Amino acid sequence: MGKQQLTQIIIRILFIVVNGVLIFFTYSKGYIVNTIGVSFLFVFQVFLFVDYVSKQFIDIEKSLDCLLYDDYSYSISKEKRRNPMQNKMALLLEKHRKKSLLKTSEALILTNIIESLEIGILILRKSTNEEIEIFQINNAFTNFLKTPKLYNWNLLQEKIGSLTRFISKWESVKHTVTIDINGNKENFFLKTSVTQTNQYEYLIVSLETIQQLIDKKEKEAWYKLMNVMSHEIINTITPISSLAENLDSLLQEEIDDETFLEISQGLKIIKRRSHHLTAFVNNYRKLAELPLPQKEKIDLTHVIQHTLMLFEQEFSSKRIEIEFNNSFEIGINADKQQIEQVLINLLSNCMHALVGIKNPQITITLSQEINRVHLKISDNGIGISKEIKDTIFVPYFTTRKDGSGIGLTLSKSIIEAHNGSIRFKSKTGKTSFTITFIN
Repeated sequence: MGKQQLTQIIIRILFIVVNGVLIFFTYSKGYIVNTIGVSFLFVFQVFLFVDYVSKQFIDIEKSLDCLLYDDYSYSISKEKRRNPMQNKMALLLEKHRKKSLLKTSEALILTNIIESLEIGILILRKSTNEEIEIFQINNAFTNFLKTPKLYNWNLLQEKIGSLTRFISKWESVKHTVTIDINGNKENFFLKTSVTQTNQYEYLIVSLETIQQLIDKKEKEAWYKLMNVMSHEIINTITPISSLAENLDSLLQEEIDDETFLEISQGLKIIKRRSHHLTAFVNNYRKLAELPLPQKEKIDLTHVIQHTLMLFEQEFSSKRIEIEFNNSFEIGINADKQQIEQVLINLLSNCMHALVGIKNPQITITLSQEINRVHLKISDNGIGISKEIKDTIFVPYFTTRKDGSGIGLTLSKSIIEAHNGSIRFKSKTGKTSFTITFIN
């Protein structure tokens, strides 16, 4: 409290005391009229004192209410801030107002970060009385599960089905889950973690599609690919450079039959290594310079039938049974030549996997949803081992002696350029590649 306010209070108290003394004096002397007049003055002084004190504290009370209920709309005028206590309350309000704005800004940044993630995020908050509420939920989470963006936990858990039983445990887990979404079963990788604060306990739920995990592995493999490419190029250029220097020194000498033979062999090695490097670079260019698809309405059934005719003699000579009984038209918007190339690559891989297999068989199925077309190519070959599952889409990776290692990589690039997806499943006796087109 300031000196001015303290002085005012002391003066008013003194007035009240003096009035009290006058009342006692006049009453004891029998001056009734004077006593009544002084009493009225006493009451008036008490009223003024109470009014003054209440005015001093009413703004402080308003400020405290603002702090209590996080309402920073109230402001203290410059005139009132001359009072040191009022000024301190104004500074306190301003401090908390800035903290509130900072907290709001940080919450907005957190929300934007969560929304920018491609994985689904759900953050639940549980109070000390076991009440659960949704703290954060991003669009990826609701899009994965095809649910509306609800912020009421009781309503949301009705929409997410079997996922609730993993979340309700309220513990850290890592699990692959299969969720029924509008009649279609989808596989996801679920990860949860628990964080405790003074007031709340938070459960952070992340949801990733299996395809996203595969893509992560592929990106890691791409970094490895850069090392492979640099290693391949250096291994090719280094002997060429060394041979060139050697040949140059031989040319400076007198050429006899032995020197001529050595020069000839050196040139052949340079030629062979150059061809190898040229083939390597050309394969890379096929991936790097893949043209944009020239989309048109095509009949996927007819394209499959036409591609199968290209392999008809090979299927017959290798006694491979082909099962494709789809006869009705299924139209998609796609580049016909690129889709044929994908089919050729996949069928070539099937035939390689069927070498040495009794009763080899390739099965092709087509299915159609509202806005999706699924093409599935399966074989009963040797399958894909666990050791190489994460690298089959990596460029130049191949298990075939005569393979270039870009077939599946090129196929994936083509399908993704069509805004589609390609995935595979492999177990003993059956390997399936499924291509999904979105119309």
